[in-house]
Amino acid sequence: MIADRSASMRHRLLDTTIAVLDEKGYGGTTTLEVQRRAGVSRGALLHHFGSRTELMLAAVNHLAQRRVDAMLRLVQSEAPTSGRIEWAVRVLWSQHDGPRFRASLAMWLAARADSELLTALLPQERVIGHSIRAVAAKLFGQEVAEADGFGDALDIALDAMRGAAARQVLRSPGSDERLVRLWTELLAHRVGTASHL
Repeated sequence: MIADRSASMRHRLLDTTIAVLDEKGYGGTTTLEVQRRAGVSRGALLHHFGSRTELMLAAVNHLAQRRVDAMLRLVQSEAPTSGRIEWAVRVLWSQHDGPRFRASLAMWLAARADSELLTALLPQERVIGHSIRAVAAKLFGQEVAEADGFGDALDIALDAMRGAAARQVLRSPGSDERLVRLWTELLAHRVGTASHL
């Protein structure tokens, strides 16, 4: 019972941190603001997270785990027998929208000017990147994921998705479909198949 309450409190603090990051950016996300919005005492926050950096890193990890879990559920319940590459591209692209992505972006930008954050964030981002690539391989299916060229094409697509999502306010409303088509064609071409489009 105590463990459940502790886990619930931790999740509440992390979800609140993500919401504040999305709304106010890294600079405006203070432990006092998170504490106030979550409706917890200073001691409760410090019990779970000893510093602002620790809280921020935990929030990024929490975000990534939620993204990975959501994609794994889709693989298990909705993976199509045809059109798999396009479906997988759409699933990956959907993860680059909304508060979860914007909160991560705020952290990445802040790390450029915060050496403590950057030092702590880099190894965590490597682990997160590995997890996302592993679940992406499941999204595309074994045949595509094991094809020569898949890893490079996936890296290109993921980097392009991050860039496109970062400039979301500048994109025209119809550009998403064009981007999905281009990423699908890139991956199909790199793995040498059109049968999974």
